[in-house]
Amino acid sequence: MKDNITAFILAGGKSQRMRTDKGLLLLHCKPFVSHICDAVKPIVGENIVIVSSNVDYDFLGYTRIQDIVADKGPVGGIYTALKQSKTKLNFVLSVDAPLVSTELLLWILENKGDSYEMTQVQLDDKANPLIAIYNRSLVSVFEENLKKKQLRLRQVIEEVKHQTLHIPEKWRTQVQNINTPEEYQKIQL
Repeated sequence: MKDNITAFILAGGKSQRMRTDKGLLLLHCKPFVSHICDAVKPIVGENIVIVSSNVDYDFLGYTRIQDIVADKGPVGGIYTALKQSKTKLNFVLSVDAPLVSTELLLWILENKGDSYEMTQVQLDDKANPLIAIYNRSLVSVFEENLKKKQLRLRQVIEEVKHQTLHIPEKWRTQVQNINTPEEYQKIQL
């Protein structure tokens, strides 16, 4: 499977609420990004790519690419990922979700329906398109939305044949995004 799927970690955000690059924040003495890489590596092997202009991510030893179209948020990041991808299937993971586990990511992959172009997770009533699997064929959809200046990711997702998997209760905490100093403090406990 490792040759058939790539993981792209989106780390190009401005981190305005956190006021520092979230992916480099420490959790149990390791940066957020390292936790995510450790979780996805058993599934994708070395096929991990960091989408960021920040050279500080180079310590990981994985390929790092910059957004093709700068400052376009997740839509631009996913477009960049899919444009660069050499595999049909692609995990897209936000750098602000450091609690994801290999077990959760495998569950997503194993429950992904073959007829869907995108599979995302949902907790309660909130879908998370940044813990998801995207088919490389969606690159044209993202390109068209960028041309139209449509940068709302959820609206782009509505245009494609997608699947939403409801997260089992045991993984509830793994899908939280850490965006504020308060949320960061909570996971330190």
